[in-house]
Amino acid sequence: MSRKPSLLATAIKTAEPPATAPAAPAASDMLAEPKRRARSPQPAGSYVAPSRANKAAKTHYLPPAYWETLEEISFRTRDPQGKRVPQERLVAEALNLLFAKYNYPVVRDSED
Repeated sequence: MSRKPSLLATAIKTAEPPATAPAAPAASDMLAEPKRRARSPQPAGSYVAPSRANKAAKTHYLPPAYWETLEEISFRTRDPQGKRVPQERLVAEALNLLFAKYNYPVVRDSED
């Protein structure tokens, strides 16, 4: 009985560039800054939820007490319709208070 080819081996073979020798870079190219590709806001063919459109994600490493307190506030705080206030909205509010403290313009939320 023959074995199916490994998915990993197939992926590696398709990811490898052709075996052509790369051209030597010109001396002027080495002195210039490396070119940076502009990140496209959305890769082609991928889905983005409407609630995440035109938004960026950032990760911050903080002690667990910060995250626990944020979860508690979000759980206990309700908007005028009686719905729980999302953590994202609480963080946005906190950032606006921080911006105001340091005399930076406050960011307006398009939902309000």
